[in-house]
Amino acid sequence: MELKVPYSSITDKKQGYDLAKKLIPEVISKFNVSAEVKNDDANTTMLAKGSGFEAKIEFRETEAIIHLDLGFLLKPFKGKILETIEKQIKKVV
Repeated sequence: MELKVPYSSITDKKQGYDLAKKLIPEVISKFNVSAEVKNDDANTTMLAKGSGFEAKIEFRETEAIIHLDLGFLLKPFKGKILETIEKQIKKVV
């Protein structure tokens, strides 16, 4: 699943990426799951992997692209998970 979040309050992908680095661990904790988050500063991307899911956030020139892969047990919650991620990303971009 892919979700695009256009920038509305920032003007550059680096700014959004830096703000999201602080926010993403907070978002993950809302779901009470443990995840390993890897930041790629050179490509302004983040990858979070946990039990049954993988989320990648790419910060491009005008928008953030969220890729979400869920395991079988989490698929019923896909809408709620995407909604929460989108809401949190919109706070910074």
